[in-house]
Amino acid sequence: MSTKKNNRKRPERDRTLELEYAEGKAYHVPVMLKECCDALVTDPDGTYIDGTLGGGGHTSEILLRLSEKGRVYSFDADIHAIEECQLRFADELAKQEVAGLSASRLVLRHENFFMACSVKKDGKPLGEEFLSGILLDLGVSSRQLDSNGIGLSYRVNSRLNMKFGSHAETPTAASIIASSNQSDLERILREYGEEPFARSIARRIVDVRRASPLQSTFDLRAVVEESVPPHLRLKALSRVFQAFRIAVNDELNVLEQTLRGIVPLLASGGRIVVLSYHSLEDRIVKDVFHEYARRSVPDPTNPKSNMKPVQPILKEITKKPVSPSDEEIAFNYRARSAKLRIAEKV
Repeated sequence: MSTKKNNRKRPERDRTLELEYAEGKAYHVPVMLKECCDALVTDPDGTYIDGTLGGGGHTSEILLRLSEKGRVYSFDADIHAIEECQLRFADELAKQEVAGLSASRLVLRHENFFMACSVKKDGKPLGEEFLSGILLDLGVSSRQLDSNGIGLSYRVNSRLNMKFGSHAETPTAASIIASSNQSDLERILREYGEEPFARSIARRIVDVRRASPLQSTFDLRAVVEESVPPHLRLKALSRVFQAFRIAVNDELNVLEQTLRGIVPLLASGGRIVVLSYHSLEDRIVKDVFHEYARRSVPDPTNPKSNMKPVQPILKEITKKPVSPSDEEIAFNYRARSAKLRIAEKV
């Protein structure tokens, strides 16, 4: 696949989606829809995973490309996304039930995409190498960002939760902010947000919470605005909220474990397609793909030659990440930072 921006003419269903988004009707606008599905679906009879269901945009396109033998498992930790797509795909699900089939072409799973590594077709134990592809869209849905549900956006006043799932044992952003010492807060902001003002923001959090705990998104927003020069505040706010969201959901560790766990389940020619939205995610995807595409590794048993040949497991289809077209960014500004990487099982 070319790494040049794709300036294709958008099909009619993309234009309908654009209108829905402009009118606030779309749950989420899928990013690089055609590019992702072109890369992903190589066998219409195959079994696929959509790791982030969202509003069902990618799942819908995958289904359009599958035969009656094909299947897609779609995951989302957000119960609202599951409920939305139960309505969206009601006809598909009902049609399969009336036909008396054992299972639908579509299976919705209210779980984090990490659980994709445990998928078993038709609920029966299977050997390795049965998946035709997995799509991971690592973005947060527009509905999640715009709602006041779990506190993902600094633009909406909400409780500082940030958990994608409902697991009680997982700490919220508010609890992490309340219990972490200044050095740990600084580390979170620096490592997960790449925030230049990490030290001053962490120090200010500690000062403020002595008088009153930070419990809302606007509490955290105020701390950032007090710690960062006015002309840098918007980018700082995005980075700070990203940092705590990643910490709450352990996103980077989950991503790496999922990539490594899914490779053994891919059939020969099966694809991993990943959409990332910041450098930390993209770096993990790139490093895992590079590792599995290696043709040689260090050989500690041979002092004369420090490398030995190995059979590569993946082939990198994209040597460099693919970016959205200017046209797509124009109608969906949240797509601007997306980077698409694709690898194939060999």
